[in-house]
Amino acid sequence: MFRTKFFHSSDTEELVKLMTTVLQSSHDGLAICDRNGYVLLYNEAYLQITGIPAEVLNQYSYFEQKDLHMVPDSSAVRAMKTKQMHSVVIDYANGRKAINTATPLLDENQELLYVVGNVRDITELNQLQQELEETRQINTAFQQALEQIRNDIDYDGQLIYRSNLMLRIVSLADRFATNDSPILLLGESGVGKDVLANYIHTKSGRSGEFIKINCGAIPDHLLESELFGYEKGAFTGASHAKEGLFELAHSGTIFLDEVGDLPYPLQVKLLNVLQDGKIRRLGGKTSREVNMRIIAATNSDLETMVEQKRFRQDLFYRLNVLSITIPPLRERREDIPALIFYFLKLLEKKYQQDMRVESDALEALLEYDWPGNIRELKNVVERSYHLSEQGKISLEQLPASIRKVQHAAIPAELSTMDPSLSLKEAVDHFEREYIHRILQETKTMQECADRLGVNISTLVRKKRSLGIK
Repeated sequence: MFRTKFFHSSDTEELVKLMTTVLQSSHDGLAICDRNGYVLLYNEAYLQITGIPAEVLNQYSYFEQKDLHMVPDSSAVRAMKTKQMHSVVIDYANGRKAINTATPLLDENQELLYVVGNVRDITELNQLQQELEETRQINTAFQQALEQIRNDIDYDGQLIYRSNLMLRIVSLADRFATNDSPILLLGESGVGKDVLANYIHTKSGRSGEFIKINCGAIPDHLLESELFGYEKGAFTGASHAKEGLFELAHSGTIFLDEVGDLPYPLQVKLLNVLQDGKIRRLGGKTSREVNMRIIAATNSDLETMVEQKRFRQDLFYRLNVLSITIPPLRERREDIPALIFYFLKLLEKKYQQDMRVESDALEALLEYDWPGNIRELKNVVERSYHLSEQGKISLEQLPASIRKVQHAAIPAELSTMDPSLSLKEAVDHFEREYIHRILQETKTMQECADRLGVNISTLVRKKRSLGIK
């Protein structure tokens, strides 16, 4: 915008039009004043950034604006007084922060003619810098905390945990270990029921072995002979007698995993073992006493199975004297870093290659819900270890199911995506289009990051890696 009273000729009017077009195309605020500080021309960006009304610029000089406290500071006033370029950072009343630079234009006699002012909005840049600094501080503290966790872990121990939830469970297991009553371990597949069972056996002080059998992994017709053993000639092919697992667990502990899959006829025999403390081999005529601790585990709902007549009620009550429910990994996320470092330590020891987990990868691992629990976590750590480059596991080495960002809605463009793209290309394309769209719909990087549900440092990294302008 020009104060046109300073221009009269038609040639000057054409120049004014050209200058107006040039100035209005600038994202920075631009303004030019005369030697007395009166503004001759300015663009719309100058008004938007400074928040100074046009009528103020048209009526008051920079000296008057400064003396009347209409602006916090003025680099133009400094430039006019010293005939040198000046830059100041100004916090304007509209909440914007900007670098205000004034450059004096002098004639051949070094007399002041005009001052050109440039105002660059650094509000978002300043905010981003603060957020990045906070992120660095958080990341440093996070890495220090992780290193402390890594140093604190007893890698020779059986149980790896940091959560208060698991602390209570281990405390309960310690108390249960001191007696011989049956224990029923409940929880989803992969939560570590077998590890806890072994821990209880170790803490019990029993001199015998820890014997484990998966009741769902052995065919029904073989399971009975595995548990009870058999005498010579008990069936075709039984050329010699064989001890069963119950006998091998004498003075020790037998762990019946997936006990819900135990065939119904065998449930009766197991109940008798629990009640009498004796077993009889297949084809045998005499009973043998066994002094063993029985720990059973299942991810099935045994009470429902009892109601459906698929599991004996009396056996359920006999097994459920003492019970422990192990929560899934998603309910005890504090344990995830410790487990990651534990599995990494085992791999480092085996393959003689140290490994570092990058912050973005660890963040994704912590946010994932782990439907397969610890078993899935171990698999992911081992897979990522072997895919890693330069001694570090980054986000790119993690499975797509962990890397992907969950969105409430899928854009329509997904349905028209080129089917020849590889999975990685398709995921990158989807992320690039989605982030670009949200960037266009939001005014600031922070607002965009909030919409996407990520922190601003993650958004900056995503923009850079996906080539989003």
